[in-house]
Amino acid sequence: MATTEPPTRGLPALAGDLSPEDPSWPPGLADLDDAVPRLRVAGRLPFLDRAVAIVGTRRATPDALGLAREVSRSLAGHGWVIVSGGAEGIDAAAHEGALEGGWATVAVLAGGLGRPFPRQHAPLFARIAAGGAVLSEAGDDEAPHAHRFLSRNRIIAALARAVLVVQAPARSGALSTAAHARRLGRPVFAVPWAVGDLHGAGGNALLAARTAWACRGADDLVQALTGGRLSAVAPARRARPRLDPDARAVFACVDARGVHPDAIAQQTGLPASKVKGALTTLTLLGLIAPDLLGRHHRTR
Repeated sequence: MATTEPPTRGLPALAGDLSPEDPSWPPGLADLDDAVPRLRVAGRLPFLDRAVAIVGTRRATPDALGLAREVSRSLAGHGWVIVSGGAEGIDAAAHEGALEGGWATVAVLAGGLGRPFPRQHAPLFARIAAGGAVLSEAGDDEAPHAHRFLSRNRIIAALARAVLVVQAPARSGALSTAAHARRLGRPVFAVPWAVGDLHGAGGNALLAARTAWACRGADDLVQALTGGRLSAVAPARRARPRLDPDARAVFACVDARGVHPDAIAQQTGLPASKVKGALTTLTLLGLIAPDLLGRHHRTR
């Protein structure tokens, strides 16, 4: 299915169906509680036994973009597949770095392949499909609605052996990918940023909560993933976190459809500051995840 020619109508001209019965179906998807029934794949899905997901904010700083690109380039040069979401910012930098490193990269889109989002990344998606894969569980003409980004993030986490959050503010979709990774027992890494830097507050929170390993570059990732350093990390899905009364009350209000913090405050009678704190705690534990509309969903 791979080709060096750009598609004439999105990516469906390059795409085919992939089902769980197919020998090339990614085994990591079997770890998801909400099964993926089918994927539309443009290009050729590489082996994912050495895959790292690199995610972060769309509004990344130049330093973060450069770091994402350098880490991806270095990992690709060592034969690691880079998985990301094809979005602006950190995602795009990660894909570009992998392409520069001469290895396959995988972009998981929220919408259908016939409506690639963001639209300006269509040439990038064609380059990715030429040596790797662009995939989606959505139908080709389905729009990338907000709920699909949360669904997309669970696939990113499941495909990878580990997840790296390069830069993410306190309310970032990248944290939902980290939350799914925690639930799936995938190790999570985060780049430390200066205290008070709002661009990296989400990643710093992961590190402060000890739900992520610190990562300063590709060497940290390679050493951790190949040197057995992570053998003592218990899968998050087996953990039994102890929640304080506020967190328990907030968690009881959150369902799979998503709830806005204002509605949670109304239901619980808690002040907004306590709701926000409880939501942050639950997100870092991998129990819930935010979406682009500001709502929070249970991860399973």
